[in-house]
Amino acid sequence: MRFDLGVRCQTLLPMKNGSGDLFSDYFLGVKGNLIAEVAPFKSEHQKECVDFIDASDKIVMPGLINGHTHLAMSLLRGYEDDLPFHKWLFERVFPVEAQWVDEDFVRTGVELSALECIRFGTTTVNDMYFFTGTSAEVLDQSGLRATIAWPFMDFPVPDEKVLGADALSSRPKRFQEFFEKYQSHPRIRAALGPHAPYTCSDDLIREVTELSKQFGVPVHMHVSETEKEVKDSLQKYGKTPGQRLYDLGALHENFFAAHCVHLTDAEIALFKQTRAKVVYNPDSNLKLGSGIAPIVNYRKAGIVCGLGTDGSASNNDLSMFGAMDLGTKAQKVAHHDSTAMIALDAINLATYEGAKALGLGSIIGSLEVGKRADLICLRTDLPHVKPLYSVLSQLVYAYQGMEVDTVICDGRVLMRSNQFTTLDEKSIFTKVDALQLKLSTHLAQSSLN
Repeated sequence: MRFDLGVRCQTLLPMKNGSGDLFSDYFLGVKGNLIAEVAPFKSEHQKECVDFIDASDKIVMPGLINGHTHLAMSLLRGYEDDLPFHKWLFERVFPVEAQWVDEDFVRTGVELSALECIRFGTTTVNDMYFFTGTSAEVLDQSGLRATIAWPFMDFPVPDEKVLGADALSSRPKRFQEFFEKYQSHPRIRAALGPHAPYTCSDDLIREVTELSKQFGVPVHMHVSETEKEVKDSLQKYGKTPGQRLYDLGALHENFFAAHCVHLTDAEIALFKQTRAKVVYNPDSNLKLGSGIAPIVNYRKAGIVCGLGTDGSASNNDLSMFGAMDLGTKAQKVAHHDSTAMIALDAINLATYEGAKALGLGSIIGSLEVGKRADLICLRTDLPHVKPLYSVLSQLVYAYQGMEVDTVICDGRVLMRSNQFTTLDEKSIFTKVDALQLKLSTHLAQSSLN
């Protein structure tokens, strides 16, 4: 047998070089975790495969890349919606996290989110939360590809509270242990996650920057998400958040910033100069009233951008199809131009360009020989996606994620014909329901006091 896995595609959207070129009746051959052949389908192809997936009635495209999320926060989905950003974060989210987030919470939340990502066709996530080692274990089991950012703040995060006085000083050593554990892993990659400029001192930002250089790992951070953040930074430091990060040496090619709703022209120039990246999160930015990041301007300036959902506490789902749809329309409105951002742009942010934004462009983001076999198959036999005049337009404006039929990551089938192969959804749902009941009971009692 020539291939461990083969896929016959009705319509193939490989996204090579970010192009929207489409190919009919094509074949993808996989050896191990790599794509070994992309060619017109021939009848003998099926005989050459140990495992064969007939997607001759489906669209096949690269697995989607969620450039910014907090997976465990799926357990806070729908908790305290419709509040101003700073009230939501500081008066609602931070307190409930301080009291309730533990290893069991994170494990169950990441399991739930892994199911959701797979169901919606996401094969790569860039996650930032607490109990990082637990998240890595779950994502490894799920079969997803992940960059996992180790959290850094000026104060102890939930998993550090048991460490006492050593919590902050031991971070570099604990991160090193995490990094070394996954250094050679084919799918799990360690990163550094300073939360935001307003929760990180100058000294902490310098420390993280040095760790990034020492271990050669990426840095992921929330930057300029709200107008208040920018105003507070100017008042406290006399600088915008982006300028402050640049002056501290924190902006570099391996730095990707979430949100960037309010970058100034000078900051845009600094991001371009340092080749720092931006991850666009339209759902949470609109829901929390933070604004619309001018992604069109950033891309025109030469800044590589990705796309993310943010966490389910501020979105409230992990559908990258939803992010593509809303993100495109938001740019059209913000620029008063229906062509400012088009369907192909959105697909690029979720695949080819999104991979480059995370520093993974050499291995994922397009379906080419030699790249990792991360791909999804989508149904075309549903009423809301017919008639199919334009595949690109339908993928962004009509598809919602539930049309995903089969998901393959690193050559491994994670979902086949809507059946999960790596996670037990019933047992996960049981744990989620138990945690919801526990948290709901506590919140109800608190409201009476």
